[in-house]
Amino acid sequence: MTNLSAPKGSIARAARVLDVLSLASEGADLTEIVAQSKFTKTTTFRVLASLREVDYVFQDPATRVYRLGSKLAELSRNAERVNVGAFAERGMTRLAEMSEDTVFLSVPEGAASICVSRKVGAFPIRTLTLDKGDRRPLGVGAGSLALYCSLSEDQRAAVCRVNKNWLTDYGVTNEGLETEYKFFKAHGYARNQGGVVSGMSAIAVPVVTASGRLVAALAIGAINDRMKQSRIDDLLLPGLKREARRLAGRFNALEREQNK
Repeated sequence: MTNLSAPKGSIARAARVLDVLSLASEGADLTEIVAQSKFTKTTTFRVLASLREVDYVFQDPATRVYRLGSKLAELSRNAERVNVGAFAERGMTRLAEMSEDTVFLSVPEGAASICVSRKVGAFPIRTLTLDKGDRRPLGVGAGSLALYCSLSEDQRAAVCRVNKNWLTDYGVTNEGLETEYKFFKAHGYARNQGGVVSGMSAIAVPVVTASGRLVAALAIGAINDRMKQSRIDDLLLPGLKREARRLAGRFNALEREQNK
């Protein structure tokens, strides 16, 4: 926490209390928050009460300790998605113009994949199998599969366990996922050959930072006739890998800045 001068306004006071709690890994009681925030007990209690009403803060009923709430975690996830989407905007536009097909950007969230952005190319038959905000189990669809295949063996096993029924809804089996994982390791990209929408295929690559952080997956989808292996090898896959490197580079720079 950098500025301890008295903040003006309710939002500024709430921000200070949240700053205090963000630095308290095990939470903090009222006395600790008063001491760290430099507010009066009355002001601190009033701010905490307001934050509890909107689920930004909760209080353990046994210990009376305050902690950051689930709503803040949700806001953080949304901010991350917006950040990824903004960083990928130009690259996705380049891919859509180059391929004339549909480009998708997906991010991992637990055992799910979330589509956070989509760019439609000029080809008249459009592949609109995902829209912004759509959620799928990891392993269903090319982008989601690229994310799944980038996980460790233990993580993949956990995903399969948690998503057992959800994957079944899509007709996806553990054996099928293992086959696609082997393909991904051998060829460097994930594929969806009409597995979600008949007649539509897609390929995808993950976006991974230098530190090993799995950020997202970039995918290109098109009708089957436009997904011939020669077109994948000569045009689509090089383009995807190039933009994935560029996007990873932006996050590498961001991580370096944060670690200074």
